[in-house]
Amino acid sequence: MPLKTCHHHGFTVSDMDASVHFYCDLLGLELIQDALRENIPSYDRILGYTDVKLRVVILKDTSGSVLVELIHYLNPPSQKRQMQNHFVGSSHLAFEVEDIDGIYRRLYDSGCRFISDGVVDVVRDGKLVARSVYALDPDGISLEMFEQVSGEIDKALAGK
Repeated sequence: MPLKTCHHHGFTVSDMDASVHFYCDLLGLELIQDALRENIPSYDRILGYTDVKLRVVILKDTSGSVLVELIHYLNPPSQKRQMQNHFVGSSHLAFEVEDIDGIYRRLYDSGCRFISDGVVDVVRDGKLVARSVYALDPDGISLEMFEQVSGEIDKALAGK
């Protein structure tokens, strides 16, 4: 039986307030839920821990089609680890934006870290297809921001 749809993308964070500031105030996502989850035996069973206590935040993009779940484990406590894109199991979100230079400037001015030293022109087969930059959230999670220059990315996603 095929999967129905991708409902949300989730990340574990170490400091929910810092993450909410980053994702809402700097990136412009909208907070639609902020809840403490504890004393829920089914969470213990699903997650494989005892006495799970979580702060869960759900955010959405301006289109309303992308949901991002941020989870701060209070019990067991969240643990930081080294983050690199080439590690198996690593993940990133990609956001299409209209003004990549403006987003970069806003994030840079706020002290955000990036993988590259600025916005990069993405050239494939001799054609400029996008401009992109990978920003790092407060926990070092990679977030790709790209501005499409031609319709090549849309064509690739559509399988054309």
